[in-house]
Amino acid sequence: MDLNKRRQDIIDFAMYKNKVTKLDLSKVLGVSYPTMLSKLKSTGDFKLKEADVLCNYLNINLNEFLTLNN
Repeated sequence: MDLNKRRQDIIDFAMYKNKVTKLDLSKVLGVSYPTMLSKLKSTGDFKLKEADVLCNYLNINLNEFLTLNN
């Protein structure tokens, strides 16, 4: 499984677990909904600050999200 797909799965599960919508994420990150959809489709497009905010909001470990060494 490629890195992008693994990140997508982590985000999807965290969103489900925390009952967070894509619209919620777009508001938290301060980006438009279409931009949020694009970033979720290609997780490498997240800026480091956006990834940090996303991970904090969804209770994901940022280091694991970025490297997925586990």
